[in-house]
Parts: sequence; structure tokens; C-alpha cells
Amino acid sequence: MAQTLADKQNLRSLGQKLNDMAQRLGVNATPQEILAALKSTPMDVQTASSYPVAPGHATTMEAFITSIGVAVPNSHFALTALADAVLSRAIEHPLGNLGGALSWPLPLSIAEQRTLLSAATQYVTLHPNPPSMGASLGPLDYLNSNQPLSGEAARDPAKVLETLLSTPRAEALGQAMQTQLNGIATDTSVNDYTLAALNLMLDPQSISTPHRNTVAGFDLAQSEHWGKPASAIFPTLSKHLSEQGHATAEMANVGAYLMLARKAPELLIKDIPSNVTYGSPAWVNLSIAAATIEAQTPGKVPNMSFAQVMNAAEDASLQDPAMTQQAQRAALRVWGVVSGALSQQEADRYSPDDVEKVRSAFNQQANERLEASSQIQAEMPSRKDIALAALKQRFGSDVPFEEKLLSVKNTKQPHIQPLYDPNRAPAGFHSLLDIAMSGLHQYEWESTDPRILRATQGESLQFDVNSTFNDQFTQAIDSRKKGIATAVKHMIAQLPLADRQNLEHGELEFYQHNTYKLGLGFTGRTLHSKNDNLLVKAKGPSGETVYKIDLKQGRVTQVPTTVLTDQHERNASLVYPIERFTPTTSPEADFAQDKTVSSPPPTPSSYTSARTQSIADAFVEHLDIAGKDVVRQAKGATSYDQQMDTEWKLVGFLLDLIPLRSAIVNFQNGDYLDGATDLGMDIFGFVTAGAGAAAKVTKAGTSAVSAATKALRVAKILGTTVIGELNPFSGIGDLVQGGARLIGNGIEQVKRIGRHHNVLNVASAEYGPITQGTFKAADQTVEGGTILFDGQRYAYDPDKGKPYGAPIEAFNPLDGMMPPAPNINASRNLPASAHNNRHNPLSSSNRPARPQPPANGPVQAVPNGIQKTDHLPQGEYVTSIKGAISDAHFTPSRKAATRQKFGQEMNDFYRRMANGGLPARPTLPVIPGQVTPKTLIEKALDASDGVVFGDIHKEMASFQTLFDNVDTFKQKGVKKLYIEATFYDAQMKVIDDGIGFLGNGKTPRLSPSFDELVKKFNDEGIEIVPLDHPYLTRHKDEPEQFQAINQAQQNEPRLREFNYYAAQTIRQNPPGEKWIALMGNAHMKTSQGVPGVAELTGGIGVGVFTRTDPGVSVGMRKTKNLPDPAKALDPHDAPGDLHIFHEV
Repeated sequence: MAQTLADKQNLRSLGQKLNDMAQRLGVNATPQEILAALKSTPMDVQTASSYPVAPGHATTMEAFITSIGVAVPNSHFALTALADAVLSRAIEHPLGNLGGALSWPLPLSIAEQRTLLSAATQYVTLHPNPPSMGASLGPLDYLNSNQPLSGEAARDPAKVLETLLSTPRAEALGQAMQTQLNGIATDTSVNDYTLAALNLMLDPQSISTPHRNTVAGFDLAQSEHWGKPASAIFPTLSKHLSEQGHATAEMANVGAYLMLARKAPELLIKDIPSNVTYGSPAWVNLSIAAATIEAQTPGKVPNMSFAQVMNAAEDASLQDPAMTQQAQRAALRVWGVVSGALSQQEADRYSPDDVEKVRSAFNQQANERLEASSQIQAEMPSRKDIALAALKQRFGSDVPFEEKLLSVKNTKQPHIQPLYDPNRAPAGFHSLLDIAMSGLHQYEWESTDPRILRATQGESLQFDVNSTFNDQFTQAIDSRKKGIATAVKHMIAQLPLADRQNLEHGELEFYQHNTYKLGLGFTGRTLHSKNDNLLVKAKGPSGETVYKIDLKQGRVTQVPTTVLTDQHERNASLVYPIERFTPTTSPEADFAQDKTVSSPPPTPSSYTSARTQSIADAFVEHLDIAGKDVVRQAKGATSYDQQMDTEWKLVGFLLDLIPLRSAIVNFQNGDYLDGATDLGMDIFGFVTAGAGAAAKVTKAGTSAVSAATKALRVAKILGTTVIGELNPFSGIGDLVQGGARLIGNGIEQVKRIGRHHNVLNVASAEYGPITQGTFKAADQTVEGGTILFDGQRYAYDPDKGKPYGAPIEAFNPLDGMMPPAPNINASRNLPASAHNNRHNPLSSSNRPARPQPPANGPVQAVPNGIQKTDHLPQGEYVTSIKGAISDAHFTPSRKAATRQKFGQEMNDFYRRMANGGLPARPTLPVIPGQVTPKTLIEKALDASDGVVFGDIHKEMASFQTLFDNVDTFKQKGVKKLYIEATFYDAQMKVIDDGIGFLGNGKTPRLSPSFDELVKKFNDEGIEIVPLDHPYLTRHKDEPEQFQAINQAQQNEPRLREFNYYAAQTIRQNPPGEKWIALMGNAHMKTSQGVPGVAELTGGIGVGVFTRTDPGVSVGMRKTKNLPDPAKALDPHDAPGDLHIFHEV
């Protein structure tokens, strides 16, 4: 582990240096400047790491970057992207989520957990401390030999655990547990057993009475935590462990960290804002994001900050939709109880109806909050904008509206008037904009400017600007009131349970604390300024409590009851009395005490309750926005200067009233560049990412008055808004999303850092071949990879590339290239109409029909969401995307439309092909008897631009043939090798989805492997291009669907989808450029009536087979055993125009 930790430190150091370099060189740095800096900057390499450094020799950043297998950055963005990527990888903990054997892909069974706990307890008993050391208070203190922790160590529980696991005691305990459970020994197995033992010794109840929210008898979801900062739960659990005797007070922090890392890692996230309270919508957002990240990289979340988690939320949610839905259901379960949307009984039961009930409640509130986030910042109208729009509509746009080119024809007054009479005719020059805004049409205006004369000839100068302004202004104020009322409801709903019960059931009284100015002689007073905060006194059985509703701070807080009785000293003529406020929006009875409520009172549904709505209405009435002087002045202003003055005052007033989003502590210690994004949380709990204020205002569009308020709204909401649909907010989402995708490119590059390039080959070399199959685990039959080692078969962890656990039983190998029949249990997720169908993998008549999108007609709405089509390209989908994968096209609201377009275009394509659209086939070359494969390939490429090689998935013949003839392909000018069962990921990296494995149980192809084949072609300048799409042809989001269409007895849908997608991909190749393709031989030429890729592209099909009789590899043109194109291939068929028989 020491080496792995040192490797992580190397990555951290590299990331910080890359960020420093990016800042130092600036955004306009040239590739030459960047490369020179990388070559000359030394790299601090940890001596314990796997990077080889000779004593006395330094290494450079360039050398280190090259050694870890990633491209050397040559631009400012490449520097920051690689920095983000390596730093992201650096925070993945080598011990995962600290669950050890409890977190294996197949964790220890209940029986094994009992055995482990008993054995660990017995081990500690048989190996006690020396008398001089005294007894240990729990297993952690035992491993630490009762040594005190330093102050620095006590603040870093993860570091303490790393140190403990390296002690002789921990290693001896783990070794003993591994022996007791007959586990296979690997370089991490001892730590796995030690960590599992520690978890079980601290939480033995989890074996017999496991609970989703309980660790060591401590309820993480207890009502005392509701409305409290999520960050407060960790110290409370630590205190519990100490009080229960599980650990000393200082070691209890380590125990709490250990258990939360596996059970609730979101509670270990750093820098969680205090307004992210347990069970709140913001907590739901955080919990879902953390769970989806943790599912992909266990142990990463506790090392992340809140800002890092939320930045990664959307991308993580798209990686595994099933995992995201699981995380959503779990988070909603807690939110439902806390919010009062679910009873405890419903949460314990959590039936599909209960899930839908709480999902619907959450979405309704989320939508209200989303709407309120716009309402509370409703744009104030601008008289200038209204006037300019009216002027342009009447006079056109080529008029100098703002130039002062007009004057009143006769300014003489008809009689003597006061000097400052407001009715006096305006003097001097004015613009058309002045006249329209100030309503000065009643005067006779003149101008010498020909542009003005032409535009105004015969036209009236009367405009209804003020009336339009006042209507829009009233609407905006009403919108703000609604948004404020929703904000107050949300604030109340986030309070601790006792406070919510007080406000829900107690007798309420309201008080204001305004400032008055005394008149002369101090006999009268006038309102000087209004305090926007409202005091609420709640009286109930438990006494009196006073709350302050503070919209500016976005919170409701308890204040001392004496605030209502304390006398405030007069300041000259200013006095500050506390006054009773009686709302008129609700009857007095609405605020009376509810004496019928039970004891203890139930959990109120605070957000939706009538009482909360009445409080919100009272607060809005108390604010009296419409009565503010600045608001009245804005509605009544007439002169231009007065209007501008009052509108600017209005903007200031509204900005001061509405709480700005609170800044979130962002990336620290040089780990991340802030770049274009800044994070904040608004009053409704939405985490938003924005760009610099200037960029925000520019993109939104500005006016003199509304720019500041628009800047507040231009942001992208991160994470979950409503469940069932990822709903990014408008504004600069394209900037943020694009950056995330580009940064992802760097992340994908370094996923292998610290791991061997070919984990499968390493595992096979060390332990034996990896075979896919079914076996018994905890009295259930499961499917997975296995390794045969020393005569015993063990389960295989593909993420870690090593076997684990005790020997498995009842192993049966599977054919990895032909997936098994659909699982009957999968029907649980099918519509009710499908439950009447019984799956029979051998009978197509009894198999439920594959749901097909309609060839014509409207796109159907998905459940619980609105179907979207705005993402679809105008042209053909396959040729438009050019192989690029967009997960966003396959979200619940978009994938049906995407698949409908794909299906429609596929059907049209085959209709065109059937009606004479097939390209002309080349004249097949003459093959005299038997020739070498090299000669056959040369002749085929002379006759055609493209050659399709047909593969038998369970044989190595095709891989070896291609590998052996790379020089021939290069000499013939081949530029691309297209491959089936591969696709691009979101960063355009080629992913092997099966072609790299044989068909006899997912054994990797070796000599060459897939990676070796790819490298060989890449080294010769031949590009590898995937021929599959993860969703459209591989159906990664619906694996049971792929199994159904990939059966040998019923694979026509697979033939149609792949052949179309592959053909259209290849047909984008430039004319005259040579290419080759590798695919299953059923796809090469027509099979089951579906045209093959060779025919659809005008190429030549070459079937590749293993030579079964003695002899060298040969090429020929067979005329016997050719397949019937109307039928599926028979094992004795020899498909292809030409044929190669390879000696393996």
C-alpha cells in the first residue's frame, strides 16, 4: 500500500505543478513554450513510488507524464485538463471505501461475517496487550497499541487508518482472518480481511440486524439530525462510539470515519455548506451525486470537497442510469420521512406506490422552487426598452432615437406661471426617446434633421409607454411576491423538527421592528425605515419560542424571547419600537394553537401545509413591497431623469432585498483551477455554476437597468432538480457542459495510471485464465468472472484485476460471445402487459416482441416525463454524429426519440438498398487454387477499396491473420481498420466491448491481445474505428434487450442494426481511400435476408477460419459449402467471397 500511496502523491504533485504552469504561462502559451517548460521543470517523485528514479537523478514533468502513458499537453487547456484528471485520480483511495471484504463485488456472506467476527474477537483475546500496556478500548486502540494520537493525526482519520493497517498487529490479524476463511492471498487480501474485521467488531449488530441508516447502533437518520448541518453528524457518531466503549475519545473519530466511508460517505465530504441540512432537498442532491460517484470509484467521495462532488454530479449520474435511480430512491426515502411526505411505516415498507408517492411530492416541490428561483428575480421592466420598441415599430430602426434633435416649436407661456411649474413646456432639445418616455406628445415639436422629418412625417408622437410599463411592473412585483412566499415556505421546511412542530401547531403572533422619526417636540412620529425581518412568537405546551424570518440571509432562526420586550435606546429623533403585526391575508383563527394534536406531535409536511402558507403570506404582506417609496415612485415617475433615477433605485432595492447565492468553498491547495466556473448555493438550495459576471451579463443580453438582475439568473443548476429527468438550467449550460466533456477527455486518459495497461493479461499470467460462468454464492447462483489457481476456482474482481475470497462452488462456464437467454426475473421491470408472457429462449413465438418505435407518427412521452426532440440533428443520425457518443441523447426524456429516428432511418436505408440502391460490387480477383494469405489480401485490395474480414468469435484466426499482415495493409495504403464490438466512449476513446475475448467463456484473446492488435496497427499509422454504438446497437442501457436480439435463433434485429450502422459509418470514408473491417462472419455478407456490410459498402468479404488439417495458412476462393443468404449461418458454412484458412 505504501507504493500505491506514493503513486497517488506523485499524481497530486503533478496536478499542482500543471496548474501552476498553466497560470504562469497564461492562456495564450504556444505549444513550444509549454513543451519547453515541461522539459525544464523538475518533478518531485516519491522514493517509495513505482516510478523508477536512479539515486541522484532528477526527472522532469515531461518524462513523468510520458511514463504514465498519457499525451504530453501542448495547450493551456490541455494543461488544466490533465491537471484536473490526475488530481481526480489522486483522490481515489487505494483502500476503496474501507469496507475490505465487506465491499467485494460478492461480499462476505452472513455466515462468513459471523465466522470472521468470532475469529477476530478470539484472536484479540488470545493475543492480549502486555500487562504494562493495559487493556484496549476497542479494536482500533488494540491495533494502535494504546498509543496516543498526535494532534495532526487526530485531524486525519484516513491517515491514521493507513498507519494502523501497516502495523505488525494489523497484518497479523488480517493474515489470521484470511487463513481462517480460506481466502486466496493477493497483495491486498490481508488488508481486506483486517478492514472487514474492524467494521464488524465496531458494528456487530450489522450482521443480525442490518439497517440502511444505522451504524454501531447509531441512527444516522434520527430526527435530532433533521434540519441540522449534515457535517454535524460525524462528530455526533464519534461521541457515540466513545460513550459506548467502542474506542477512546480520540480514536472514535477514526472509527466513525471507517464506518461512514462504507455506509454513508456523503457525510464525510469536506466543506459542506451549513445550509445543506440533513434530509433537505440540497442534501438529496448531494447524496445522489455522492452515491453515483462512489459506485464508480469506491473511496473517492470522502476525499472530495462539496464543490468537487457537485461539479462531477451530472457526469456521474449519466455513467450508470440504474445506479443513479437506486441512489435517487434511497435519498428520496430519507427526504420523504424528514419532509413529512412519507410516514415511517411507508418508508420501512417502501413499495412501488410509496416510491412514486414520494417522487411525485419531491418533484412538485422542486418544480415550485425552480419556478420561484425565477420569480424571485423577475426582471423589472424598463421604460427605455418599452419606448425604443414602440419607436422602432412605428418609425423603423434607422432613426436616431436617442439623439437630442427636437425642440418645442413655441415655448412661450400663455400667462405668468411659477418658475418651476411642472406644466411648463420643455425647453431645449430632446430626443424622440425623451418624448415617448415622458409622454410629451401634446406639444408641437420641430426638427431640422432630415432623418427625423422623414420618419415622423404624418405620424403621431403619442405612445402608451407608461401604461405598458405599469402593467409589466405590477406583474413583475406580483411574481416577486410569489417567489418570496415560496422561499419562506422552503426556509421553514428546512428547520429542525421541534421548530417545525412549534410553527405548525402553536399559537402564532407576529412582530415588526421598524424605525420611526419623532416630530417636532417629539409629539408625533413618521416611519423612517422598515425592517424587512419579521418576528414570530410561537406558544404551545412547551412554552414560548421566538423566530426571526430573515429573507436576506435566507433562513429562519430562533432568537431570545427577550427580543420582544427589550427597550432600544432612542438615537436623537429615531426610535425603534417592537410592534405587533396582524396579517390581513389570513383569518386570525389560522394562527390559533392546535390543541387537538397528539403528543408527541406528528412530523408536519411543513412545505405544503396550510399553516406554512399562511406564515409565508404574512411575511409577504409585512414586506409591503408595493408600498415601498421607491416602488411607488417608479410607478408614478413621469420625467425622463426622474424615471431613470427611480429605476436605478428600484434595482438597488430589489437586489438588496433578495439574498444572493452564497459562495461555496471551491478547489483549494492548488489542486484545481477555478477557471470559468464558480459555485454558489441559492436560497432554494440549488447549487449553481456560473461564469464571470461579465460573461453572464453578456450572454443573457443586457439593458441599462436590468443587467444586474439578469446576472443573478444566468447559471446552471448542478445535480438533481427533479427525479426522473436531469434538468439543467438555462444560461451558460453549454459552456459548463462543454468544459466538463473536454476535461473528461483527460480523465479518461489517466484512468489506467497506477494500473497495468492490460489488467486481464496480468491476472491471467499471475493466477491463470479468466473464465466467465455461474457459481454458488451465499446459497444463490450468480454470474461473473473466475480464475482457476492452484486447483481452486475463485471469483474475480475486474476493477482490481485480481481474485478474491474463498474458493467458489458449482462453477459452470458460459459462452461469453453468445449471452444467455433473458432472465425471467427481468420481467419484474417490464410493463404489466408483459407479465403474461413466458420467456422461452428456444421459441420465438413465445418470446415477447421487441418493442419497436413507430415507423411514422408522434414520439411517445416517457413515463413521468416529457419526451424531447430538440437534440436530434437535421440529417441522418448515424452520419451526423460521426461515431461520437452523447449520453444526453439517451436520457429518459430523449432516448425514445433518438431510437425512433434511428429506426426510421434504418428502415428507409434498407428500402433504398432493396430498390436498387446497393453499390456496385467489385470484380472478384482470380485466385488460382491456393495462395498465401498475403497474396489473397493484396489481390482483394487491388480489386476493391474495402475488405471485410469475417471473424468466428471463438477462434484466434482472424486476429492473427490481421496481425501478421499489417505490413501488407500499410503497403496497400490502408488507412482505417473498422472493428465490431467496439465503440467510442464520450471522450472518443475506443472501448472493447467483447471483440477482445474469445467466445468460449470470455477468455481474453492472446497472441495477439486486443490491445496488442490495436497498438500494432496504430504504430503503422492505421486508425482503429469502432463499428458499434453503446446504445443503438449494443443497448447498454437495456442489456436484456441486447441478449434477446443477439440470440442465434433470433438475431435478425442485431443484423439489421449493426449492418446499417456499420455500413453508414464505413461509407463516410473518403472515396479511393483503402480500408479493412473485422466483424462476425454473419455480418459480412447477406444472412437471414439482411444485406451484409461487404455488399452495403461495395467491398469484398473474406471469411477467416482456423485450418483444422495439417498445413500452412492459405488463401483461396471456395465454391462449396457457401451459405444460403436467406437463412442463418450453419456451422459447416463457409461465408465470404474469398477465404483464408489460418494455421493457429
